Amino acid sequence: MAQNTSLHLTDFLTAQQRAELEGLADEVTYPPEHTIFWEGQPSLAVLIIQSGNVKVTRQGADGTEIIFAIRGADEVMGEEGVLMDEPRSATVSTITTVSGLILRADELLRFVGEQDLWPAMYRATVRRRRQLEERLMLARLDVRSRLARWLLELATEVGEDTEEGWVIESTLSQQDLAARIGASRDGVAIELRKLRELGLVTTARRRIVLHDLTALRAIVAG
Repeated sequence: MAQNTSLHLTDFLTAQQRAELEGLADEVTYPPEHTIFWEGQPSLAVLIIQSGNVKVTRQGADGTEIIFAIRGADEVMGEEGVLMDEPRSATVSTITTVSGLILRADELLRFVGEQDLWPAMYRATVRRRRQLEERLMLARLDVRSRLARWLLELATEVGEDTEEGWVIESTLSQQDLAARIGASRDGVAIELRKLRELGLVTTARRRIVLHDLTALRAIVAG
């Protein structure tokens, strides 16, 4: 499974630093299916997610939406463009209702400089860029391998380990899954059916349970 390259505030902030940073921000709440940041727009702010989930997407060459990641509570969105003084490299949209804190770019830059956080923030940003490059390379895998890899990443990012298995509760549709792995909706439906028949997953509306992570990893490994 790919390394989780999410950027969590708790990874590099003390409790005091976190409180100070959050004190510079404004509270916001976004409804489901709301676009927070648009690919290509100026990077004027960052979002600290407190609750809910967002998807990170880019526009494919054929105009279709490609989903690169799902992010959740305690993560920072939009910092890459701010730190590198570049336009947004991706679109960030809500999946569920999202509550968080919005922080202006100049406030973040001042804070990072004063607290000597440039090395940690920069490393996290580079990891995200590498993750994007990795996802582009993974497009060469077959649909089942791509789907298995994505399900494993979802389990790591937003899943819950229960007696039933790893439960992924979200509003992602089969079309969203297809967009994320660069496949057709029919292709995803077929591979999900095969995974169900193998006893590796069960599915319901907006809910997937992974029963055998080892077998799914074997599919990814080929």
